[in-house]
Amino acid sequence: MPRIITSRGRLAAALGVIVTAIAVAIPGTAIASTGAHPARSGHRAAAVTPAALTGLACRTLTHCIAVGADAPQMATQLVGERWDGRHWSRIAMPKPSGTGEVAPGEVACPAEHECVAVGAGYPGTGSGYFAIAEYWNGSRWTAARAANPGSASLLTAVSCPSARNCYAVGQYTPQGSFGWAPLIEHWDGTAWFRQTAPVPPGTSYGSLSDVSCPSSRFCVAAGTDGAGELIERWHGGGWSASVPRSPKSAMLYGVSCVSAASCLAVGTDGTPSGGSLAERWNGQAWAGSDTPVPSGASYPWLQSVSCVSAARCLAVGDDLSAGVYADSWNGHGWHLVRVSAAGGHLGELDEVQCLAPASCVALAQTTQIAATQRSESAFWNGAAWKVRLTA
Repeated sequence: MPRIITSRGRLAAALGVIVTAIAVAIPGTAIASTGAHPARSGHRAAAVTPAALTGLACRTLTHCIAVGADAPQMATQLVGERWDGRHWSRIAMPKPSGTGEVAPGEVACPAEHECVAVGAGYPGTGSGYFAIAEYWNGSRWTAARAANPGSASLLTAVSCPSARNCYAVGQYTPQGSFGWAPLIEHWDGTAWFRQTAPVPPGTSYGSLSDVSCPSSRFCVAAGTDGAGELIERWHGGGWSASVPRSPKSAMLYGVSCVSAASCLAVGTDGTPSGGSLAERWNGQAWAGSDTPVPSGASYPWLQSVSCVSAARCLAVGDDLSAGVYADSWNGHGWHLVRVSAAGGHLGELDEVQCLAPASCVALAQTTQIAATQRSESAFWNGAAWKVRLTA
């Protein structure tokens, strides 16, 4: 199973998410969480090892759901957490029958009591990992397998324009192949189905790291085709692939769309002396640009971006030398945002979600070293981050 890394900026494949309606049951393979208690303020599950959180969904600053696993690598237990505006509390998450190790991904919450998280599972014996899905109905999680094409598959991210309409992305290994191909799956409220993800001519590799769907007729997924950036766009009837001009080492890790005419995708050019980059969609074409990086940066990458409008976006990332950094988009250009934090040390920024221009929540880690890091949450008020350790 691939090493589980909370930073998707270092692995363009690993995890995922799913969402469904509160009254809609997960397919027959779903199992109910055993020993899980309804989420309530102040409730905390029995103490376990610190969690490495990978997915975050916030409806307000007092209502967030995060998902992850019990260790940054070789994890065996999925973990759910809930933020009530003051505290994080842990909620047990089951895993599909026959699952040994797990690799959690992102989570999406299309309604107050409806969330879906996806990722990958490994049976523990033999070979071949498989895409998994988790469903939260406001009081408990249930688990199921998603569609699993090829000899191995995993999901990294999910976006749901509505409760019974979700798109998850990742990668899979076609039967008889040793390479990866981009994976896109659709949830219709009853089951997951793989959709055709085009691969550019002459390319045999593909991986998708993130997806954003502002409506049922428009989605953008971003990743790499092994020779630069890869962007897949859903237009309501199928997916089309775009390969913006970029260095061969370039990869996209995060994408955020506020409409069919406004998207931003961010990542890295993959070089030590280069920098992080962004692709902007205006409804007609993609236009690329470099983004500011800290002085003395080495191998900087933007991991996540969140837009509240076409002129207000915040992207977060990491650099091997300079540490965490953030860039803001004002509709005309990118500007480096000074990162200062109170209440903790931001060693790595993984994912960000903005509810307003000066109101964002991020998942972070205390260090960039997977073996010793602890997950944090960080709240942005437009000037500084307030850090809180998760449960």
